[in-house]
Amino acid sequence: PDDLCSVDSNFKFEFDGPSFVTVALSTLLPTTSPSLLVLDTSFSPPLPVPPRLGDVNLDGYPDLLLIAGSRKDRTRTPHLLLSQPCSGNVKGTVGCDSPGARRGWSEVTKGADVLQGMGDARGVAFLDMDEDGTLDIMVQRTGDQGQGHVTFVQNNFYYDAFFMKAIVLNGACNGGWCTAPNSSEKYHPFGVSYSGASFKYTVLDTSGRRSAAQVAQLPQTAYQSLHTPYAFFGLGRTNNYIENLFAGSTKHSEEHFVALEMVIPNSKIVINPVPSGEWHKELYLRPGEWIPWVGVSVVGAMLGLAIVVLVLHLNEKVGYGFYASEISVAHGFCNLQREDELERRRASHHINFDAL
Repeated sequence: PDDLCSVDSNFKFEFDGPSFVTVALSTLLPTTSPSLLVLDTSFSPPLPVPPRLGDVNLDGYPDLLLIAGSRKDRTRTPHLLLSQPCSGNVKGTVGCDSPGARRGWSEVTKGADVLQGMGDARGVAFLDMDEDGTLDIMVQRTGDQGQGHVTFVQNNFYYDAFFMKAIVLNGACNGGWCTAPNSSEKYHPFGVSYSGASFKYTVLDTSGRRSAAQVAQLPQTAYQSLHTPYAFFGLGRTNNYIENLFAGSTKHSEEHFVALEMVIPNSKIVINPVPSGEWHKELYLRPGEWIPWVGVSVVGAMLGLAIVVLVLHLNEKVGYGFYASEISVAHGFCNLQREDELERRRASHHINFDAL
């Protein structure tokens, strides 16, 4: 884990090796489905509609969100595809036919009736509406169906996995207090998201295997990228902290990265790269609905233990009283026996002068 930010002299891109896998966009959807929408012709000039990447099921692998259009009835419907391992032979997984492919994508059909009912989509994006750690969907629409121009679809699927949000700011006012223009009033700025920041982390899964991954913050800003201002990445199933988290920036400074250890998952970390070298770090935890029940359970367990300790203490105190009484009686009985023995000895040594 300590080598995450070390330079690898042997690093290179191999476009001819088995690790480089290409998947045609036309194969992402079944052959019976409409063609993939790549241009939004409702504007002049047309706008590109790229597939969106996001970790919906928090397994650490990117999922796809795209739009398929039909020339026959001119409908344009969003489709969500989840990343699946090719070794599982999941039905409907596309992309596993490519040489060297280890993962593919399968379309979500169960519980996706809301997406399938839209026919006027012109753009899609991932976002977390209520900051609960799940990626929701925003659909931009033309309004032909009379249901507005923007629709938000909440992700209600439950995945037994953890997530992490991380954001690197631009270090506004050197991370201190700013002065308003033409005024002496000072305020503490939050800053803005910094393009080019990256995160590397290591985490242990439930089987004890360590895995490393890297995530970029705002990797694209043009062509209506619509990325979240922070880096959102799934950690998969784990029962431990994030062992190491490295946050780096492209700022020209001596300390261009910071290393964190044992970061709590299901949280959001804000990092402000102050030029002085002392990076500010803030960790935000979202209280869950189960927090009160955990508190009640802890209080109940403490009360139960207190009652057990009190009962044992009282029993020990009563037992000590009985033991002390028995010792006193035994001690008195022993004194009587000792006095009788002395009396017999004195009687045996007594001389009867009358007999003489």
